[in-house]
Amino acid sequence: MFLDLINLYTKNNNSNRTPLEDFNTECFANILNLYSDIKTDFISNFLNLPKDAYLIKTQLKKDLPNSPNCIVDLVFIGTNNICFIENKVESQEGWEQLKRYGEVLDIHYKKSNKYLFYCTKYSDIKNENGEYSKYNFKQIKWFEIANFLIKYQKSNPLINDYIKFLTNYKMAQDNTIKSENLLSMENLLKTIEVAEFHIENCKPEFNKEFGSEKYDRNFNWNQIKTHNRVCHYNSGVLKSNNKEHSEILYCIEFNNLKLRTQIYVNANNIQYQQFKKLNFDKNIFKTYDFGNGFCYYLDTDIGKYLNDINSDKNIKQWFLNSFDIMKNIITIKSNLDW
Repeated sequence: MFLDLINLYTKNNNSNRTPLEDFNTECFANILNLYSDIKTDFISNFLNLPKDAYLIKTQLKKDLPNSPNCIVDLVFIGTNNICFIENKVESQEGWEQLKRYGEVLDIHYKKSNKYLFYCTKYSDIKNENGEYSKYNFKQIKWFEIANFLIKYQKSNPLINDYIKFLTNYKMAQDNTIKSENLLSMENLLKTIEVAEFHIENCKPEFNKEFGSEKYDRNFNWNQIKTHNRVCHYNSGVLKSNNKEHSEILYCIEFNNLKLRTQIYVNANNIQYQQFKKLNFDKNIFKTYDFGNGFCYYLDTDIGKYLNDINSDKNIKQWFLNSFDIMKNIITIKSNLDW
């Protein structure tokens, strides 16, 4: 939803400016206002603000003498406490922005306990000389907020959608280099080579059954970046007058360490509803509804082939068996136009 909304704005906006920061602030503020339990958790356990009856406001305007007026992105206003949060995504701090926010706190909230936070996508270190310490200054990053929200992701579709939005703009990504990252970097090329070997090992049989697709040499690098997998596929397997996407695909998934074979059909395909109603054996097939598409898939853990000297043969056999099952569905057990 959030991606659709910002894409819609971008498509219909006559200027080249997309207010990503303002849009993101409004989305997050409304999520907190919509779910009181998440709001309480965020204020108490993430921001660590004192207990109070907080109201949330965005784009709060306050006057300053002899200075441009201030517009504060996100504000938590309590009876005894006030917290300003300046949010940045792709931009940096404006001219003396944090200094002027401090002045607003001093002038307009004299009797309140004052908090000034700076939330960014990239590192932008402030308060090196302690100039904002009297406002209990704290720096946070958007990936920390994304991590905070993850515990609500499965039970709340709106939170799940918002995290997808943050992920799309690389705001949910922790770029801290950790020991496991160094180990992964050291073995990255070898890991990809092994995965590509097992995919290549099954191509002749797959292409014979389902046809082949031509793509450039960077295909798998793009797949790794966007889907965290190495794969091979053929598109257009389910005929459609409007030529909406469908595919049969097999892959090695890195995020959950699975071998997987799937048939996917876009929701705009004229045979989509018939496809979703296929009576596949639930003991064999799993399903996933993407909202804009639907797939039936088979998978198994890669771990079962760990240290298996015959893994080339055994992994290939699993994929070939999955191809046979898919072929059987396509040719015998459905009345769709493949």
